[in-house]
Amino acid sequence: MSGQDQAAGLRKWADLQRQQRAAQDEPQDTHASAAPASPVSTEEAAVHTQDALAPTVAAATEPATVTPPRPQKPLVVIGLPHTGAAQVDKVRGRLGQWSALGRQWAGDPQDWQIQVVMADTPSLAMLAKEHARWALWVTSDADGFASMYRVLRKVREHGGPRRLLALHEPHLPRQGLLENLRDAAAYYLDIELLLLAR
Repeated sequence: MSGQDQAAGLRKWADLQRQQRAAQDEPQDTHASAAPASPVSTEEAAVHTQDALAPTVAAATEPATVTPPRPQKPLVVIGLPHTGAAQVDKVRGRLGQWSALGRQWAGDPQDWQIQVVMADTPSLAMLAKEHARWALWVTSDADGFASMYRVLRKVREHGGPRRLLALHEPHLPRQGLLENLRDAAAYYLDIELLLLAR
């Protein structure tokens, strides 16, 4: 039985009582043929309350249909300066950009279980065995190539994954930073860096 429905029934009963009192307090019209309303007894009020609650009792016996949450796809991201919720939000924002461009692989950014990891974490090799989806957060600033290459070198030294998605700005051209980074990772570190199609 819902407290909200019970309260609604009691409010109706109280409104009925007020109306009856107001009708009794008003001066009687001598031309009116209607008889004044009689006060509601406690039994009548209980019946009225039960009637108001009846749908709630019936609904409470039906099983509730709960939609199970969609399973999230794990994605481990390296290359961000820090870990934490703000960094996860940055990754979700970037996935949202790709999704807005119609890239089906990005899907709904909320469907991803994002974990930000530092490239030199001691448990990197264990995480690489546990998780299949990895991404490198690519920064496009002036020092982008050098800093991203250092991250990839740490990934290699700590037994990290050998295949990563380059998570970059959607309109960053392949020529230059992205292709140079992909080629250097493959040639010097034996790491495959997957570039996103524009």
